[in-house]
Amino acid sequence: MADTKISALTGASTPLAGTEVLPIVQGGATVKVSVTNLTSGKSVPATGFQLESGGIIADATTSRTLSASDNGKVIYCTSSSAVTITTALSLGAGFSCMVIQGGAGQITFAQGTSTTLASYGSFLKTAGQYAVVSVVSPVANTFILGGNLTT
Repeated sequence: MADTKISALTGASTPLAGTEVLPIVQGGATVKVSVTNLTSGKSVPATGFQLESGGIIADATTSRTLSASDNGKVIYCTSSSAVTITTALSLGAGFSCMVIQGGAGQITFAQGTSTTLASYGSFLKTAGQYAVVSVVSPVANTFILGGNLTT
């Protein structure tokens, strides 16, 4: 096995658990590191994005405050009445989600306590049914909206 080229090895048959050990050179010495420790606290770029069904939150309510569990998800609002989505404190830089107006109820985005909410042209409402809006927090407690917005 020591003389086998990496390209000749069999690929992993299941997703990594994080406990697997890899050899790595650190300071001139070959040491072992777990997959979890190798990536801990690091941003790992993805070359593709695939949304799973668990990443879609169907919401028929007329009021919602964003939460940490919404990060990276799609919120599909199906209400026939007006909907208000409020930003929340302490979601952290890097928070992002997508909101879709699936029902007839127009969605209004509201600034939560001690947060900043902004968009191009200061538009804070979905433009109509099937409008898609991205919510991104580039810095803590600041939320930028982009997409199918209107006044």
